[in-house]
Amino acid sequence: MAVWGSTRLSMGRFKHPGPGFLPFGLGLCLIILSLILIFKNLGGKSSPIPFWPRRSWLRPLLGLLSLAFFAIFINYLGFILTTFIFLIIWMGLIERLRWKTVLFISLGATAGLYLLFVFFLEIPLPTGFLKW
Repeated sequence: MAVWGSTRLSMGRFKHPGPGFLPFGLGLCLIILSLILIFKNLGGKSSPIPFWPRRSWLRPLLGLLSLAFFAIFINYLGFILTTFIFLIIWMGLIERLRWKTVLFISLGATAGLYLLFVFFLEIPLPTGFLKW
């Protein structure tokens, strides 16, 4: 990614970065962090730890499925309903918060995001079957 970003796309200038700056910068960060991790673990004699102990794979799977739900149904159900359901699933099933807290935050976050995108940023959002 770093090589592609620096060779195929323009890096731009310091005050006006080009489209190649972000791929190059992110690739460079990945390389540096990978080298730090490799050097940190050289010569360490630790016992291997299982990658997915017990049922710890269930929460990332639920997160992935809820994101897939959001991506698939946003055009059919609209932004408001899909975001509300997504936040309920995420906070209720994955994060396991109290349901009163889940409903309060879901309503507030959905309303706040709607106001941010539609009124302040003036970005049209999918309405789905709920035509306003």
